[in-house]
Amino acid sequence: MKDIFLARTLICIAFLFSHSVIADDANLEYKIKAGYLYNFTKFITWPAINGATFNLCLLGDDPFASDIDAIEKKSAFEHPIEVLRLRETDFLSGSSMKTDCHILYVSASIDLTIVFAKIQTSPDKAKILVVGEGENFATEGGMIGFVNRNGKIKLQINLHSVKQTGLKISAKLLEIAELIKEDKP
Repeated sequence: MKDIFLARTLICIAFLFSHSVIADDANLEYKIKAGYLYNFTKFITWPAINGATFNLCLLGDDPFASDIDAIEKKSAFEHPIEVLRLRETDFLSGSSMKTDCHILYVSASIDLTIVFAKIQTSPDKAKILVVGEGENFATEGGMIGFVNRNGKIKLQINLHSVKQTGLKISAKLLEIAELIKEDKP
């Protein structure tokens, strides 16, 4: 009887701690993704950067919370980095497209078809790196997609989408990514 009580207690403790480990894993995942977003500035070249800041825009739900704010202490191409959080309604109405986004992170909560169509009509589309997450992000037309494989964050790069811009991705970044080469019909 004592052994059964001890076993049940251990199972309950393990169950309680497993939830905190999962939450910590999610925090770690978005810290890693935030690091990637910053490091893209070292391995991707943009056409002329106008404006006083290099803008990293987050569209939709913000999974990074305050983890991404540390990037604002850094710079890219001799411009301070500014993190801008965009609301979906503003983006789709066009009011936030006036914001000069150099990197646009599209949250998983957003309808990709509508966002990609809006970006295609933007006069600044040639200088926007569109990044998101999930197995289908890059295959659906995003440029760089984060995928979680066996607990590790991997990159997928859609070469066709990148080719339509003025962005140049270094061979070093291409080496570590899974390349999506097929043209979307």
